[in-house]
Amino acid sequence: MTDGEAAGSDRNVGASALEERRQTVYISVALFLFTFAVYWFVGPQETPYAHQVSQANNILHGHLDFLPEYSKNLNTLERVMFDGERFCFQPGDPEAAKVSGAHFSSDCKIYMQHSLGPAFLVLPGVAIWGNDLNQTLVSAIFGAMTAPILFAIARRFSSRLSNQLVFTALMLFGTVFWWVASNGGVWFFAHTTAVFFLSGAIYFTISRPNPYMAGLLFGAAFLCRPTVLLTGLFFVVMFSPTWLRAEGERLVDRINWRTVADFATGFAPLFLLMLLVNYLRFGDPTETGYGYTEQLYQDHLQSVYPHGLFDISYVTRHPPVFLEQMPIFQQDAPYVLPSWAGMAIWATTPAFFYSFFPNLKEHRAAWIAGASALGISAFIILTRSISRAWDGGWSTTDIPLGIHLLPFWVMTGVAAVAGLLPLLRKTGEWDRLAVACWAAIIPTAFLIFTFAATGWAQFGYRYALDFTPFLWLLVLHTIRDDMRWHHLALIGTGILVNAMGVLWVYQFEPAHTSGWTWVKF
Repeated sequence: MTDGEAAGSDRNVGASALEERRQTVYISVALFLFTFAVYWFVGPQETPYAHQVSQANNILHGHLDFLPEYSKNLNTLERVMFDGERFCFQPGDPEAAKVSGAHFSSDCKIYMQHSLGPAFLVLPGVAIWGNDLNQTLVSAIFGAMTAPILFAIARRFSSRLSNQLVFTALMLFGTVFWWVASNGGVWFFAHTTAVFFLSGAIYFTISRPNPYMAGLLFGAAFLCRPTVLLTGLFFVVMFSPTWLRAEGERLVDRINWRTVADFATGFAPLFLLMLLVNYLRFGDPTETGYGYTEQLYQDHLQSVYPHGLFDISYVTRHPPVFLEQMPIFQQDAPYVLPSWAGMAIWATTPAFFYSFFPNLKEHRAAWIAGASALGISAFIILTRSISRAWDGGWSTTDIPLGIHLLPFWVMTGVAAVAGLLPLLRKTGEWDRLAVACWAAIIPTAFLIFTFAATGWAQFGYRYALDFTPFLWLLVLHTIRDDMRWHHLALIGTGILVNAMGVLWVYQFEPAHTSGWTWVKF
């Protein structure tokens, strides 16, 4: 090849790369615009629970607590009340009648019990529009900004544009992220922003490795939803080739402190900001406010919090929602409707079944056995729910030892260990991505399961959004370029189910379309 031919070839390669980058930018912009349009125009477009906007407005006026003159819809606030020493009520507060031995204090201040991360995000908007800033609009924007990030991640798993778009649609429209991001209410806005930042942290771990940026965005996610803290194990495992050297007798000698310092430099400031805000409000850097939430002290809710906010005994409360809760089937129109109590994660996102199989694809017998067991379990749960619409049916509580859920627990264990087997057997390269994902999912899910509440009024199981991005990664890791009809069928089913949730709740229920009830407990 002559010098001229080589130069021409280089120009062609450069032009091709430039065209690919342009195409990626165009698609990313289109994904943002399309996602925003769907989230905004099909969503409720407003919320009475814009507490992060009120919090930002109070901050701009020099208060970490809530003052009525700077707050919107103060009567809807889940109140945290603290006078510098203990839980309290302001003199004359009629709600004190719900608490035995209520303590009154003229120094009692009212706070928001949710993390302040999302409130910091809306500070610029509140500085311009005040409490008129539409928090639901901001939530839809953050949800839509997640789309290009997800697309960039998906591009690392498949070379086919069609697969990349399907993978992106799975997370955006085939999970409860759609319903949550469209809502914008205080609880859901926190989830939306946390998923946005977690997605960014994942991008800077998988697609464009950068420990500092991953740490910074992970810290931002933590500031929005502190329960994502344990998902940090994902980054520990994924960055292990850079922070853990092969040579060295002692562990301390094998650590590459530069990588550790880069990640910590990104994460630490936001972690310390959380501690500082807690200290300024409650005199204790570890107190988030939940310890002084009004609900915890109300007499009629003592059955909900018999052992405080977190306790191992609460673990049994979550699987019935997380794995068993189905839509409500009834004999009258509209026949199938969402339950405010929640819905099982595999019912809202059936494609998550594939998260169990990234390391079992080559083991056909194990794949078939696992898939069959999960299918039987799902069939039992679904049949029980449908049968109740006609004759009251039977209950899964009649099944001894909850054995119908055993396939989910067994497959979780198998999937978590399967990626490690080559390392344990010293027979090959271990599946670092699968191990990292399960290292994030299992501890985070267990922590959430020890919380007293299961999500209250919701579509799906919203707490799962703390680890949903990692389940999504496992699905991508399993399918990659090998997209089959059954993959498309389950992904499509999930999109239809979530579309039902959005339409039934946001578009049909407020007007009681056709005189029907579209969602209930």
